[in-house]
Amino acid sequence: MPDNLIVPPPPSLYATGHRSARPDLSRPVLVQVAIIVAAFIVGGLAAGLAAATLWTPPTGMVLEDKWYRGLISIDPPAIGQNIDQGVFAATAWFSVCAIVLGLLVGIAAAVWLNRSELVTLGALMVGGAIGGGLMLLITSLLSPEDPNGLAKGAVGGTVLEDSFQLASPWLVLLVPGSAMLALMVIFLMWAPHPPADHELDGQQSATER
Repeated sequence: MPDNLIVPPPPSLYATGHRSARPDLSRPVLVQVAIIVAAFIVGGLAAGLAAATLWTPPTGMVLEDKWYRGLISIDPPAIGQNIDQGVFAATAWFSVCAIVLGLLVGIAAAVWLNRSELVTLGALMVGGAIGGGLMLLITSLLSPEDPNGLAKGAVGGTVLEDSFQLASPWLVLLVPGSAMLALMVIFLMWAPHPPADHELDGQQSATER
């Protein structure tokens, strides 16, 4: 056998080494989704707790086994001003906490969890909906009981607090909506320029010289 003859390695060894050198891209994507969903779960619980804590429930009085929001006196009956401030305040605090949650997770996902843009977008939509639902659940659990049910059989003049009520249950969509808005803004602002444009500019400059 000549000394300068190069013997190629067996095909099985080459194929084995080639397969081991290929990175597994599925695991980082799954970890990315898990982190985003977990962030929305924890954030949804915290945001719901914050909304329920910051909200001050309005009061009312019982008159003839019925509860009247804003009633401040039963003899004579008198209604206070801004009797609907409880619903407005609950809606406002819920909206603020939901938007802050969505923006924080959306910005964090766009900056540090952007391995796959489509996967990030889908995780924000699903996780944001879960986070908004958890916010609604927490505010309902921490809310005072329905005063209309407690008013039956209660003594006239009993002061009861109103329950946590939102203007619309669709406010839970503020979480995924604000998260996707933050994601799109950051992707558009820091989108990388295609390298082909730079190469074309370099070729044109060289031609002009």
